[in-house]
This record gives sequence, C-alpha cells and structure tokens, in this order.
Amino acid sequence: MRVILDETEYLGIWDKVYAEYRFDRAAAEWLRLPLPHKKYRITQYWTAEQEQIVNGIFSRLCPEKMYALDWQHDCFRFSPTENIPPDYSYHDAERDVNVYFPRYYPDGDFHFFLSGDWQFGLFGHPWRDEIYVMGDALIAEFEKMRTQLQIES
Repeated sequence: MRVILDETEYLGIWDKVYAEYRFDRAAAEWLRLPLPHKKYRITQYWTAEQEQIVNGIFSRLCPEKMYALDWQHDCFRFSPTENIPPDYSYHDAERDVNVYFPRYYPDGDFHFFLSGDWQFGLFGHPWRDEIYVMGDALIAEFEKMRTQLQIES
C-alpha cells in the first residue's frame, strides 16, 4: 500500500473521476459511469467477513494495482493481495496526521475502489446505503455473493 502524496498524481486521479464518471456528491444522480454498471442497496453495515469477501473478489480480478479513493482524504495505490484489514490506520509522523485506509463499505464518506486500468470499480455513497459496481466481471462476482454481502438491486 502506498499513500498517493504526489499532488499531480492525486489531482489527476480525481480530475478523471470528476470528468469521466461525472462525480457530483450533491446531485441526485451523483455518478454517471461510462462502462456497464449496476447499483445495489446495502441492507446493513458490512462485517469484517463481508469486507474480506469484497477483498477476495478484487484479489481474483486485479491482484496487481488498484486505487482506493476516500473523498477529501488520503488516497492509495494498493494491491488487494496485501489483505489490508478493515479499520487499518496509522500515524504519519512526517505529516503529523492519522491515515485511514477506507473500508469497502462507504462508512461516512464517498469511497471509490478502481482497478489500475480503470476497467472496473466499486463506488460507495455514504448516506444513501448504495454502491455502484462497474465492469461486467465485477458485477458477475457481486451477483454471486449477493446473499453473503446482503445487497439488493
């Protein structure tokens, strides 16, 4: 896992999210995805086991490089095979800040997880209890795990 501190890279990633996915946190249609996608309603807060299910899906589909974006917070480049535990955090003494790796469940802020090639992703809305799953392969995996993840279309 690496925190994306380079401002050019950080802003470039968010510029792409705003331009290509039309992210607008205040709009009724807060996201418009260009690739096949499916919206799910989450019926309850995800447990560590459910977070592990999502991480396993990402590990199978994109073991090399993903982005973890937490709106208005640090963003990361990571590999799902690192198996970062839910609620992982540490103190960055150099910047004198606490760093929190976002959960797959959007618990309080917009959390986006994108493959390094931008071909699939998980986008979470923090107060609507909904996620968008983008990309045919990722949708198929989430469909298989609907019961375990307690999600509804």
